[in-house]
Amino acid sequence: MFYNLNLLHLAVFLGAMACVHLARREVRGRPMSRGRLFMLPALATLIALILLLFHLADGDPLWTFGAAFAGGMAGGAVRGATMKLQVDQTWLLMRPSGSSALVWVTLALALAVGLEIGGAIAGPDGHAFRFIGAEGAAVCAGLLLGRAFAFAARLWRAPHVELRRM
Repeated sequence: MFYNLNLLHLAVFLGAMACVHLARREVRGRPMSRGRLFMLPALATLIALILLLFHLADGDPLWTFGAAFAGGMAGGAVRGATMKLQVDQTWLLMRPSGSSALVWVTLALALAVGLEIGGAIAGPDGHAFRFIGAEGAAVCAGLLLGRAFAFAARLWRAPHVELRRM
């Protein structure tokens, strides 16, 4: 351990950077396969679960993380249900509207990871920052997962739009 950090902190940091990269790819407006729909939310949820395990080991209550995740899921489902979505039913491609809100959510996830790492470096005095970071990561993961589930529910009844790979 180096400054109260371990390898999971490095993995969480790299995962947050990968989330930002995946979000930037999706916002560009290029068609993507349906299989890539859950890649970003799965990675964000894995990050939130790792941070949750850090705090369960410290004795923090589980219900606060569950409430934050559920609130994020509700907000993400509303966002996913109201976004413009184009679907190519022939080639199984989809193109969500190029909204920059997705990048902001992943940047907030990266900030939450930064709070966790900074709180770990600070030691026992940084527990509040670590707790806020873990809660923020749970909200961001819930937002991304709720958005993906809403998209998945809309894919099957969406009208066909001719999309081509660019």
